[in-house]
Amino acid sequence: MTSTRLLASAAALVLTLGLAACSSEPTEEPTVVETPDATSSPEPTETAEPEPVAEVFAMPADCTAVLPQARVDALAAQGITLVGGPGAEFEEYLPEPTREEAAGGISCFFEDAARPNVSALTVSVAPVATATRAQIVTDLTAQGLNEGQTADGDATFWVLGDEQGPGAVHNVITDDAWVSVVNRYGGQVFYDETVLIASEVLDTVYD
Repeated sequence: MTSTRLLASAAALVLTLGLAACSSEPTEEPTVVETPDATSSPEPTETAEPEPVAEVFAMPADCTAVLPQARVDALAAQGITLVGGPGAEFEEYLPEPTREEAAGGISCFFEDAARPNVSALTVSVAPVATATRAQIVTDLTAQGLNEGQTADGDATFWVLGDEQGPGAVHNVITDDAWVSVVNRYGGQVFYDETVLIASEVLDTVYD
């Protein structure tokens, strides 16, 4: 065997041993780094709902506090102003108390300047208690008024009226208040206005 072949054999042996050694060395597993899912959303947090605030009824001090100022101004623009009832020019507008006055409330009379001495609009407010509610409802029912409910579930007693006949009437009975509005004129347009005025009175007496 020549020296060239010996060197070639030795080199081949070294290469074989080197490859075997490399193949026997353990390989390290790659490190997996967890990243947050970009599409995931944070857990929702619960927020406490605000407690509902109970509205409290308060009798108006007098007739000047029954309607909101915007309504007073709108009526005045039509020549209709407050003339009778507490706080008005004539404290006792009628010789006998109204039903609302008899129940401990007040009645406010608004006249049209073009037709004096006759109430064009009568707005009344009276307190309601458990002891008086049943009798108030009985009296209104006995008048043959139509019965209904507001969006809040309060009882209503009403008359549409007619432009040539009786005027529009709208009563609302809540748990602790009685609001009534009597319009000299009837028909759908005047009745709708009467309902709106009653709603405005309720907004005024509840806080």
